[in-house]
Amino acid sequence: MWKKVLLVVLALAAVIGFAKTPKDTLVIAANTEIFITLDPAVCYETFAAAVVTSAYSGLTKIEPVNGVLTPVPDLAESWEVSEDGTTWTFHLRKGLVFANGDPLTAEDVVFSFQRVLAINKSPAWLFNELGLTKENMNETIFAKDANTVVLKTKPLARNIVLSIIAPPWGGVVNKKVAMANQVNNDLGEAYLTDKSAGAGPFIIVEWKRKEQVILQSNPKYWAGEPPLKRVIIKDVPEETTQFLLVQKGDVDIAWNITTEQAAQLRETKGGNIRLVTTPEQSNEYVAMNVGWGPFKDERVRLAIKYAIDYDAIINSVMRGFAILNQNFMPIGYFGYIELNPFKRDVEKAKKLLAEAGYPNGFEVEIITSTTEIRRNEAIVVQANLADIGIKASIVQMPSSEMYAKYRQQGHQMIIAGWGIDYPDPDALAKPFANYRVKQLAWRNMWYDDYAADIAEKAGVELNNQKREQMYKELQEYWITRSAFAMLYQPVGFWAVSNDVVGFERAVEGYTLTFDFTKISKK
Repeated sequence: MWKKVLLVVLALAAVIGFAKTPKDTLVIAANTEIFITLDPAVCYETFAAAVVTSAYSGLTKIEPVNGVLTPVPDLAESWEVSEDGTTWTFHLRKGLVFANGDPLTAEDVVFSFQRVLAINKSPAWLFNELGLTKENMNETIFAKDANTVVLKTKPLARNIVLSIIAPPWGGVVNKKVAMANQVNNDLGEAYLTDKSAGAGPFIIVEWKRKEQVILQSNPKYWAGEPPLKRVIIKDVPEETTQFLLVQKGDVDIAWNITTEQAAQLRETKGGNIRLVTTPEQSNEYVAMNVGWGPFKDERVRLAIKYAIDYDAIINSVMRGFAILNQNFMPIGYFGYIELNPFKRDVEKAKKLLAEAGYPNGFEVEIITSTTEIRRNEAIVVQANLADIGIKASIVQMPSSEMYAKYRQQGHQMIIAGWGIDYPDPDALAKPFANYRVKQLAWRNMWYDDYAADIAEKAGVELNNQKREQMYKELQEYWITRSAFAMLYQPVGFWAVSNDVVGFERAVEGYTLTFDFTKISKK
């Protein structure tokens, strides 16, 4: 069907001609329904966070370095940390100003970090991870002088601290502007919902809900004004409409296209648009509740891992827009090792079930959300399990209902995904291996002290070589013993006009980073 649609669109475009957006303006068609706020102390949604990051610079920023997402200097030109890893001293660049021309000082940085804690919305827990709280913020975040900021954190690996303080939530807000627009002691939260007061490469000049977001380049940006003078994000909820608009040339990028559209574009040679892909910072998994019946036995969990047809899910359900990665850690992260030991092996799975005392299988319920992809994944897993004698029933439910049940350990099996909050192995080791933090391992009642101990120790290890070895041991232990069968690491995709240059570089590291400054147009 989509091949026919694509051919019709191309034929129409040939007749009426492709439109052209202005050379200094990037126009994006996207579903902006997920946008709730553009305040760095509150924003927690992926695409909205990319907009926030473009308007607010932080002490550090996340950059791909040799394929690894790495915190690098931004407003801070350098820093030192005490031997025990608890006292950080950041030195700001000289002559920094906000987009409105106001000087940017250490006082603004302190205000911005304390503001995250005081407002206490979704991003605050990340600062809490560092040992920064609303109660201790005056003692743990302070200015030594106008160009020097001091943070006193828990003893943590350096990469964790430097990653968490990067934008969006580490974005530095102009204290003067925020406080001038404060209402009912909200620290400017209402005002900054739809406009910016930062020092990033762009300025948020307008957000008309369900219509558009407009960014204007910042000529006072410390690293130089970006090539694009304007970015316009048009609210276009329907993927098909987005796809038609980019085909016609009315927009430069279709942000939300379907896997079918992406697959057709991948197979189409030539034309005025191209498909851009990048590994996403998330993963998809099947999890088994170790506190429930058969899953208490490690051999049963291993049988499930051997029963699943990973290739079928990647190639049929995801149309190839996924990467085989059976590790909990994304490809390219510090400490990552390639571990893909599981291929569909029905006989081996049956043997493991028999050894565990289930030669005839058992009945189990798989819960998942209502999306088409999750439904199709569940159908494949259901069929795979049937081949080894396990009768699985699929129950789809709204995400809110599913996660409520999951958080109460009320499931038997679940198909879900995990988005990564900061680019460090700690952000994966904690949820997937350390039940004590009461995230994924805890939800699946995988109370493994050996795994939890390694995850905890690696998070505070200051020696990178020792830390890397710890994560190697954890991954090798976790892969066969855990409650998880990792299905894949998703691949993000966009339909992009050939007039757009640099989008591939800009999107590298999405969903944790996106850099509009790397984009220009022919």
